[in-house]
Amino acid sequence: ELICKDPLRRDYALKACGDYGRALQFAHQDLQGDEELVRRACSQDGWALQFAASELQNDPEIVLLAATQNFRSLQFASAEVLAERSLMLRLVTNEGRCLEFLPDEFRVDREIVLAAVAQCGDILRSASEDLRADREVVLCAVRQSGFALQYASEDLRADKEVALAALAQSAAALPNLSAALREDRDCWLQAAPERAARWKDRRLVLEAMDREPGTLPLVDASLQLDREVVLRATTADPDAMEAVAEELRADREFMLIAAKQDYRAFRHAAPELLSDRDVCIRAVEREGLTLQPASEEVKGDREVVLRAVDTSGLALEHASQAFRGDRQVVLRAMAQDRTALTFASEELRESKEIWLYNGEKGPCEDIFASIDDAMSYFAWAKDPTTRICPKETESSDEEDD
Repeated sequence: ELICKDPLRRDYALKACGDYGRALQFAHQDLQGDEELVRRACSQDGWALQFAASELQNDPEIVLLAATQNFRSLQFASAEVLAERSLMLRLVTNEGRCLEFLPDEFRVDREIVLAAVAQCGDILRSASEDLRADREVVLCAVRQSGFALQYASEDLRADKEVALAALAQSAAALPNLSAALREDRDCWLQAAPERAARWKDRRLVLEAMDREPGTLPLVDASLQLDREVVLRATTADPDAMEAVAEELRADREFMLIAAKQDYRAFRHAAPELLSDRDVCIRAVEREGLTLQPASEEVKGDREVVLRAVDTSGLALEHASQAFRGDRQVVLRAMAQDRTALTFASEELRESKEIWLYNGEKGPCEDIFASIDDAMSYFAWAKDPTTRICPKETESSDEEDD
């Protein structure tokens, strides 16, 4: 709100961007090229790089600062910066997930990929096919994250040494082994030496789901469809829903209960549920952010969107573009959370009636032609001895005419 009052005020912009980096988008274009301001914004939220002037998106140090704070901000860096190999090596060494946004030429670069998977094993998914079949690269990845085994080549998922290394890091890697290794006693003992005989014990499994929800795939088949077991796991980690049987992920009532506990679990619902208007309405009434994974058709349904923003104003981010420019929808979202204005269309973000008066006609609308006139008048009212009242000046001019 502060920066929107006067996008040209550098002090306002510095304060706003220090608290919320993405406020840089509301600063004047000249300030978006201010290096100190952009650095402050990117330090708070790397995503602010999106709103920086092009010359600063081409600054290696600013790109490094933004990517360190939020690796996804790399998508806003210039092509020239992304072509600097030494900088890219620094980036993936600090944050392996940066590999996802690097040009293809670096995804086949063995040194860069090794540095990336050493920091974040799961980013093996972004490496070239050849490097996902490279034994040294894959071993490095699974030693950092057992889950990375799922991105290895089929031959390496059948490699016992690679499998044991992955299981030593995470027992949840077991489902990604080849069929033969999943039956291998050494692999089972590596995965859960003290639990091999316990996965059928419901009481022990329930306790395990609270502590290690990622082990859900190891549970005996008789318990894989046990709703309480699955809900225990997905409450502790909503992404555990990804490993849940399709039968449950397609169950309307079960998924609504799971979404109520944590809206992120709804991302793994069966496609038919994400396209089911009635299910989505019930879901967003409990938690508006469940709109995120819904189908595009549902996101374009006015009733669904209104119910979502009534529950969580930030759900506006996931509504169709048309509703982000819809005055009623945006105001409903702001009534629940004023920061929802961030996701409104540019026209509404710049509307004084929206950001200052919540859609109502301003109290000074008939007195002042602009917010600058209002500011001048109130400055005079604070100390009338220092200057002539702006309104009196206007009256005198009219009388002279």
